[in-house]
Amino acid sequence: MSDVDKIIICFKEIGFKPVVKKFEHRIIMQKLAYLLQRRGVELGFEFSPYVRGPYSPQLARQIFDNREKFEKLQTSATLLPNEEQIVEQCKETFELKASMLEIAATYVYFAVEKGENELDAVRHLKQLKPFFSEAQFAVGISKAKQFLPLATDADREAL
Repeated sequence: MSDVDKIIICFKEIGFKPVVKKFEHRIIMQKLAYLLQRRGVELGFEFSPYVRGPYSPQLARQIFDNREKFEKLQTSATLLPNEEQIVEQCKETFELKASMLEIAATYVYFAVEKGENELDAVRHLKQLKPFFSEAQFAVGISKAKQFLPLATDADREAL
C-alpha cells in the first residue's frame, strides 16, 4: 500500500513544492520517490524501467488524484528518525534538477535492481540516454553513489 502523505512530507522536508502540470516536476517527483524508497523510506510504490528511468504508474495516479495536496504540501504525516536522516541526506546530496535525478535514479536501477557491475550500469545508462553530456553523467552517477552506496563485487561475493 502506497503512502501519499509520507512522500508529501518528504517533498516538504526537501524543500520541493511541485507543480503537477509541469513535466519536469513530475520527473523530479518520480525520481525522488524512487531514490528515497531505495534508501529505506517506506513509501510502498512499485517502480519499473521506463523511458525516463524508474517510474511508478501508481505514484503517477496518486499525483494526479491528489494534485492539490501535493501542490500545497498538505499532510499530517511525520517521518521516523531514520527516515528524517535519509530525507536530509537526499536534500544535501541532490539539486532538484530533473536531469541529475534521472541519471542518478536510472544508474541505481541498473546497479541495484538489475545487479549490474558499475561498468555495465554506466554503459547501459549511456546507451539509453545519449542526449546527456559526460559531465551530467559524472555528476549524476557520483551523487547516486554518494546517496546510496552500492555493494561492490567483493561485497556480493562475501554475501
